[in-house]
Amino acid sequence: MVTLLRTSLRFFVLGFLVGTLFAPRSGAATRAMLREKFRVMANQVLELAALPPIESRSALRNGGDAPARRTSTRGTNARSSS
Repeated sequence: MVTLLRTSLRFFVLGFLVGTLFAPRSGAATRAMLREKFRVMANQVLELAALPPIESRSALRNGGDAPARRTSTRGTNARSSS
């Protein structure tokens, strides 16, 4: 399974490089496009990294703020036993 993933990744990278080299636009336009796409990806990763950490259930048991509890015992999509 790991061998299949490695092979797939290698062919993806090889295809990406060949496609980039033989692209119909000029080298300067291709580099500008890749630079912009990399900038967008980097900003998305940085936004994800800025999210607050998810607290574990043990933090709630040890004195953390508990979330509001639901008062109903069954949701609206519960099946009846008829």
